[in-house]
Amino acid sequence: MRSLLLMLFFVGVMAAAALAGMAVRKRLPQHHTEDSSRDAILRSVGLVVTLSAVVLGFLVGAAKSYYGAVEDQLTEIAADAAMLDRLLTRYGTGAEPAREVLRQSVGLAVGTIWPGYQSALPQSGSRSGLQVSEQLADAIEKMPEGDPRRASLRGQALGQLTDMQHAAFKLSRIAQARPQASTLAVVVSWLVIIFFGFGLVSPATGTARASMILAAAASAGALFLILELYTPVSGLLRIEPAILEDVLPSLR
Repeated sequence: MRSLLLMLFFVGVMAAAALAGMAVRKRLPQHHTEDSSRDAILRSVGLVVTLSAVVLGFLVGAAKSYYGAVEDQLTEIAADAAMLDRLLTRYGTGAEPAREVLRQSVGLAVGTIWPGYQSALPQSGSRSGLQVSEQLADAIEKMPEGDPRRASLRGQALGQLTDMQHAAFKLSRIAQARPQASTLAVVVSWLVIIFFGFGLVSPATGTARASMILAAAASAGALFLILELYTPVSGLLRIEPAILEDVLPSLR
């Protein structure tokens, strides 16, 4: 919702800049609107257009990479959880407490990443993710080794838990990335300059106004896409909780 409101704000600012340029054009002396002046304005605006296109392309690419990195880490956590549960299932009797804590661990992850989402997984109460992770490690370590096969499965389970913890830590670090407000402010200011310049060389007709508004909407759409890709679990383009809950059949 925040991204959508910002997009509407950007559309309004850029459309207002274009309309302001048209209004100023009416008040300028004739020699300021002749071909030579028009060409100078278009060359200057063209330079800003090029700069804006390059920076916008870079920002969209960076935002898409961020979105993909979050999705990859969530997929890795889900795969590690499924593999860990499979190892505990193969272990057999004695692994039930660890499997229950694993369910709570995944449920806590879903509740933390998607606040307000009602997961079918059991919750861990007021415990933190670190506490549940440590409890899961303790539960696995308490499983009797028994024969060599069980000892091997127990060791593999501990290794798989380490991989899952590593992926969760990487996700927590990646999730702190955000688009720089100063960078977006600079790009928006460039776009305002562009639309004001277009307004200076455009006639104040209904067709020209409509085309400016549509172009402003398209430009704001690129900014909206950047903001949405930087909110991969809460925006309109969000990654669904099912990416973790797909392991439910093996955890139940």
